[in-house]
Amino acid sequence: MRRLFVICLLATPAFAGRHIVQRGETLEHVAKVYGCSTEAVLKANNLKTTLVRAGTVVTVPSCNVGARAKQRVRVRARDRDRDDDLDDKAEKALAVIDGASVVKTRRADDVVEPASDDDGPTESLGQPWNGKLLNGEAMPRGDGYQLRRPQRSYGASHVVDHLTHAIAEVRALYPEVHTLAIGDLSQRGGGKIGDHHSHQSGLDVDVGFYFRRAPEGYPDTFVAANADLDLQATWALLTSFTRSADLDTGVQMIFLDYEVQARLYKFARGRGTPEADLEAIFQYPRGKDALVGIVRHWPHHTDHLHVRFKPGR
Repeated sequence: MRRLFVICLLATPAFAGRHIVQRGETLEHVAKVYGCSTEAVLKANNLKTTLVRAGTVVTVPSCNVGARAKQRVRVRARDRDRDDDLDDKAEKALAVIDGASVVKTRRADDVVEPASDDDGPTESLGQPWNGKLLNGEAMPRGDGYQLRRPQRSYGASHVVDHLTHAIAEVRALYPEVHTLAIGDLSQRGGGKIGDHHSHQSGLDVDVGFYFRRAPEGYPDTFVAANADLDLQATWALLTSFTRSADLDTGVQMIFLDYEVQARLYKFARGRGTPEADLEAIFQYPRGKDALVGIVRHWPHHTDHLHVRFKPGR
């Protein structure tokens, strides 16, 4: 499991939080997202260059405290409750990961599937929120899972491999588990897809949960984590994904509701999972807007895992 080391600081200014540098990011980008100057971020981390390795944890100064206070006042003025406020903060904090604020794309019926030559290896081009998929590989039909929308079940080859392997691993451990719902990957040639901002380059996949008893309507539709959530099998599925994090083709991020994270975290801790592993996997219990862990909170993810893989190049 990947270990991330926090940069030691010589000074102790007020901090807004910590940020995990993503592939292709510089500290100039990080500074802009958090409303800081590049110089302030460099100073806070005792660095002289804006070019740092992907995966580095950098400390972000509280450069925009005033703006944040004003935002909280506006939130209270609109009579939004605390959970909505945290969801809003989470969207802003994770905007750097998903490329932009959440936006509505065209309706699914309006999306025209791009052509593909189906000749040669698959290649993920651009970003998950602004990209396309060359020679996308169709997720095959198989035992133990159901493709909710086959026309949206194309991905990079390594994504399809990791996904089928994870499902097979869970079924080998727990042969009696029910059929798993597999939601959208990408359309055949990638690009914009209805109901999503990402899922454009074959690196994203939505995966349902395991339950002790398959809920009504599942796996044709996703179902929110209820009292029948099979924590054991769902934990096995989650860890199968996270064990690939050290690979160039492995998982990069998993989006999951914070309260569902809490249930899985407590289950894993109760069965003796080392604290270091829990810290590396989960954002919980450090807050919805904490930029730590492979698994991060994202609103409206109470009924599935949104798994994002690295480009693999």
